[in-house]
Amino acid sequence: MTSDNTFKVDILYWVIFGTLFLIGILENGFIVVVNGLQWLQNRKIILCDFLLTSTSIFRFIMQLDLLLFNVLYYFPEDIPCIYRVDLTFFSWIFSNAISHWCATWLSVFYCVKVANFANPLFLWLKARVNMLVPRLLGLSIAVFIVSCLPSMVCYFGRTKWCNLTEPLLENASRREACGTPGIIFLPIQISEYVINVFLSTIAFILLLVSLWKHTKSLKKSGVGVKDLSTQVHIKVMACLLLWLFFSLLDFVGLIIYANTTLNRLKLEGQLTDLLMSAFSSIHPITLILTNPKLKEKSTCIIKKCMLRS
Repeated sequence: MTSDNTFKVDILYWVIFGTLFLIGILENGFIVVVNGLQWLQNRKIILCDFLLTSTSIFRFIMQLDLLLFNVLYYFPEDIPCIYRVDLTFFSWIFSNAISHWCATWLSVFYCVKVANFANPLFLWLKARVNMLVPRLLGLSIAVFIVSCLPSMVCYFGRTKWCNLTEPLLENASRREACGTPGIIFLPIQISEYVINVFLSTIAFILLLVSLWKHTKSLKKSGVGVKDLSTQVHIKVMACLLLWLFFSLLDFVGLIIYANTTLNRLKLEGQLTDLLMSAFSSIHPITLILTNPKLKEKSTCIIKKCMLRS
């Protein structure tokens, strides 16, 4: 690719990335501000709002990490990697994982609250979901962090060549020596993705079965099929389906990132950033539109902006 074409690709990339960045910052910031203000006013917050807020906070951090990483890419290679890469890289890994766990347990919470089954175990979960979900979230994050410790030790072992006081390996640039160790975390990240998608898929299937049974019961009674419970089922299922779709895009981005890290491919690296940025920028729209309080607040803000213009 010629330098002129590379420049055009970079411009196009920054236009798309900048747009996604602004959308993500505004949407996630909006969720945090609305729920945060209500939390301060009422001195308490319901579980679903807490999970929504936590998800948005860490997605907000993810967006900043991606921006910082892209900016630091253009810095000279003589800057120590501990300042240029490590902090941003680890912040992105952990904020990405925590946001996924928050969104996954939010899906499980909605499933247990909305679905209706006569199973004793499900009824037991339904009565205790407000207590169990925060504990399971904390346990999930703790297990993920502990599982990352061996990889972190290995990571810093391999990045010793990034120390400017030590010589580099033969035929290795400083950027290559700093970038390659990131692949060490790939198995843990893939495992985290698979578990989150599995739990969300189970939640979606349970909601689908619950809706099918509910609709069948309504038809037998001759009431019809469009009652409030049916609408809630469909709304939550649509939100879950979009979450699974964007998780798949994010997973594709992770695989491209692994290939990019191994082969030093800039264009694929840019595609990775766009996919991951799109995930944390577009999915919050569904969270806002499916939450009555957030939807009402956003509608009011849009109306005020239109009136002022």
